[in-house]
Amino acid sequence: MPSLLRRVTSLIFTLTLISVSVAQNETSSTRLSVEDAVAQALAKNFTVRIQQYSVSRAKDSVIIAQSVYDPTLGVIWQKTFTKSPGVTNSTSTATGGKSPESEGNSATLSVSQPVVTGGTVSADYALNRTATNTIQSLLNPAYLGQVALNVSQPLLQGAGTDYGMAGIHTAEYGKRIAEANFKSAVLTMIYNVEAAYLNLIYTRKQFDVAHDTLKLAQQLLDENIIKRQSGILTDLDVTQAEAGVATAKSQLIGYKQSMQNAEDSLLQTMGETQFKSTVGYVEFPSYSTNDISFDLSYKKARDNGPNLAVIEATIEQYKLSALQTKRNTLPRLDATAGIGYSSAEHSYSDASSTVWSAPGYNWNAGLQLTIPWGMRANKALYRQAMASVESQKVALDQADQVLTVQVRSAIRAVNANKEAVDASLATVALSKKQYSLQKAKFDAGLSTSYDVLQAQNQLEAALNTQIQAQVSLYSSTANLHFLEGTSLESYHVNVN
Repeated sequence: MPSLLRRVTSLIFTLTLISVSVAQNETSSTRLSVEDAVAQALAKNFTVRIQQYSVSRAKDSVIIAQSVYDPTLGVIWQKTFTKSPGVTNSTSTATGGKSPESEGNSATLSVSQPVVTGGTVSADYALNRTATNTIQSLLNPAYLGQVALNVSQPLLQGAGTDYGMAGIHTAEYGKRIAEANFKSAVLTMIYNVEAAYLNLIYTRKQFDVAHDTLKLAQQLLDENIIKRQSGILTDLDVTQAEAGVATAKSQLIGYKQSMQNAEDSLLQTMGETQFKSTVGYVEFPSYSTNDISFDLSYKKARDNGPNLAVIEATIEQYKLSALQTKRNTLPRLDATAGIGYSSAEHSYSDASSTVWSAPGYNWNAGLQLTIPWGMRANKALYRQAMASVESQKVALDQADQVLTVQVRSAIRAVNANKEAVDASLATVALSKKQYSLQKAKFDAGLSTSYDVLQAQNQLEAALNTQIQAQVSLYSSTANLHFLEGTSLESYHVNVN
């Protein structure tokens, strides 16, 4: 009876293995390349999508900074009426004894243009109509035309094109920083996809190894049961084989869970939200690890890496801030000048046409000096700005040092993992040979089930070590490409 129960159990388990194998084949029917995974992540990844808005805001900040020098157009229309509170004399008005009154209409067109030197140029054109009941007015109603041009220019504080353009350049560097951060987000996303993709390969291959190990353990148990019935083996051999099957089943359950978790992690990195789709067949990417050198990789990392670019752009922003604050430590000295023409006629058309012949005119010129007592605040702001510049220079040196160490470490990892793959392949070949020899000795009655199980475990460990070495090689290569910033080129990604 126990023998029949074991055979039924063995049959059920065999059917289970077949169903698992069929399910694996169905999952693997559709191939998912790492390029496809990266492409989907670019379209759906939350971090990349969020970072895109930062770039958009930074671009708009440049437009906002440039708009400071956009001209301003103004139009004013106004109607006025004035009545004096009392009569000063009986002949002040045409009717006599009536309070003086006046009314008027005015329309003014103005244009103001800030200039990058820090000054402002403005022009005004106005047509006015005034009417009064006083007899002293020679023109009643009077039509007045006025045109004026005024210029103001700081000479010390706030003066200079470099000062005037500092805000625009700061915004442009801010755009560079946002673009570099976006590039960093894309590179990080690609690396995370690669890591999740490789982890899924690792867990699936581990599951396959555990699946094959379980089949071998089950075959050994079936053989031991038959040999015990023939009197060749004892209950101890059967029990040892049963223990081997139980251990293999337990490992297979754990690997299956790890495989499912790895699949969810890859889908999450790809931006999946429903988790209803399954990941198809995955395979190792076609990375090239030839001709690796520190000088070449470090140059690529310096030229393509976004982290140093962010710090360098930040330094330039702080330099612009220092320039402005240094200029602000000077006294405020502004020069102003203006000229205007005016006319008074009997109609709007006459007033408009004669204003340019300058029957009436005015001009002005002057200087205005303002000196804050002690200038302490501006001097302190300048010291803060220079401290920020120097601190970012130190941060740049530190980041460069870190990058150097990271590149050196990444190259060592690639080279070491190459050797580890070669060593693991040799170990697997020897473990397979050792298992075959041990199984042959067992079949000849020269060893025990325990010896076969030990050889089987060693083969499983060697296969897992080989998988780990392969995954580590591809992971270290992906990390090197991440540091070099060449992942974008590899996957034909244009961050612009």
